[in-house]
Amino acid sequence: FFSSIHAWRCQFLPAHAALMGQKMGKNKIDVAPAAPLTRNDVGHLSWQDQHSTVLQELLSMYDNSVKLLEDQYLYDQFRPSYFQDALTCTTPLVLFIGPFSAGKTTFINYLLGGDYLFTGPEPTTSRFTCVCYGNEVQQISGHILSSSSDMPFRGLQRFGHEFLEGFSGFQCPADVLKSITLVDTPGVLETADVHSRSYDYIEAMRWFVEHADLVFVLFDPSKLDAGAELRSLFTSALKGAESRVRIVLNKADSVGHHELMKVHGALFWNLSNLITTSEPPRVYVSSFWSKAYKPDTNHLLFETEKQALLYDMLYAVPLEALDRKVANLLRRAQMALIHACVLGTARMKLPAFFGKTKGKVKAIENLSQIYQEIQGKYKLPVVNFPAESEYKNFLAAHDLYDFPKLDQLEKKSGLIRKVQDLIGVQIPGLLRSISHNTIADPRQNRILLTMLERQEKQAAQNATHVKTDQHKNFLFAQAVAHMGKGSANPSLGGEPETTTA
Repeated sequence: FFSSIHAWRCQFLPAHAALMGQKMGKNKIDVAPAAPLTRNDVGHLSWQDQHSTVLQELLSMYDNSVKLLEDQYLYDQFRPSYFQDALTCTTPLVLFIGPFSAGKTTFINYLLGGDYLFTGPEPTTSRFTCVCYGNEVQQISGHILSSSSDMPFRGLQRFGHEFLEGFSGFQCPADVLKSITLVDTPGVLETADVHSRSYDYIEAMRWFVEHADLVFVLFDPSKLDAGAELRSLFTSALKGAESRVRIVLNKADSVGHHELMKVHGALFWNLSNLITTSEPPRVYVSSFWSKAYKPDTNHLLFETEKQALLYDMLYAVPLEALDRKVANLLRRAQMALIHACVLGTARMKLPAFFGKTKGKVKAIENLSQIYQEIQGKYKLPVVNFPAESEYKNFLAAHDLYDFPKLDQLEKKSGLIRKVQDLIGVQIPGLLRSISHNTIADPRQNRILLTMLERQEKQAAQNATHVKTDQHKNFLFAQAVAHMGKGSANPSLGGEPETTTA
């Protein structure tokens, strides 16, 4: 993955340049010759250097083509986001969701190796808490986190000051935080009114789910009911992110063997109407805290499940984080291209002098025809197109005449061609290469020869069985014919008996 990036277009890192400068007897970094990294250079770089290099290259791709096209058609106002912050975030984001007292904060403390966050039998977490690495233990205000360009949380400002008052950060020197960033969330309300919160909880959760690399939904064996807010969470916030969702049946040692099977079935029964995918998410069954398991419970199962979850979170997710960022850039480029084609094509259909107002109304009403025209011309999947209502709301606040015509923009800057090249050539070249094997000669295929030998042996055995059966049938026919003639029973000393077949 890294080799394909560096082999394509990437310069030496400052640290690598300094190393080369020292080898050449130079002390200054700028005297080292700039050259593309090779596969051997990649092998000598640390994981942090490789990660930083890839992020710099992705950011360069975004700024030099996609961002320029977005600025022409105000895509960031169409769908507000801080994509650059999410692109440059170094550590994957792991999100914890679940009802009150399901063990979310206790789970995080178990990962941190200490009781850093306050826990209790009653609901204690009423805010979103971002747990990240720091040399010293300290609290960080949500207003500071949402204003920092080093963290991917600037998009949370749109939820208002009331939300930011319930958002905070926490730093501690736990080794696990060098690989991932954890986010603790308020408990899902079970029976209370979903409108009792001072902010839009479902929309806020949707924002965190979109930016998270992994989402854990925790359940307590004694609290499996799906309330109104939990239903909204699965049908709205988690919809489309099912591949990143993991279900955790926590506190599994609080019930016995037979009760655990019933609880496991009841959990799937309650979630069956909420999960719309054909394949259910992975379910981990264990007790995630530092205490020993209770006696007479399945300790081996709990420990195996715990190790599988930790492997998924601490190894698989960080390893796949860069692939996910490349995929996010690809999706962002596709959406920006679709947005530019829609507005640019609609602008081309407007009259130049008379009937401008009617022309804008007609262009908005004919968005479905513009979608079909764009799909056929630029080979864009129509399922990825935004809803027509989004453009109606957007054009109600922006004048369509303020945007450039698509053909004039392409003739002047060539941005459409650049983004298409980025989508079709450059970004796919960064993804993990897929090996293409040549087709093996079936005449030299051992598997095929083995199958043919088995068929020949089976045919020979069948022929032997047929001959044996024919011989048995012949002997049976002779015996029946002999019995039909009648025979005397010498042991009884009487007259011959007549028998019929």
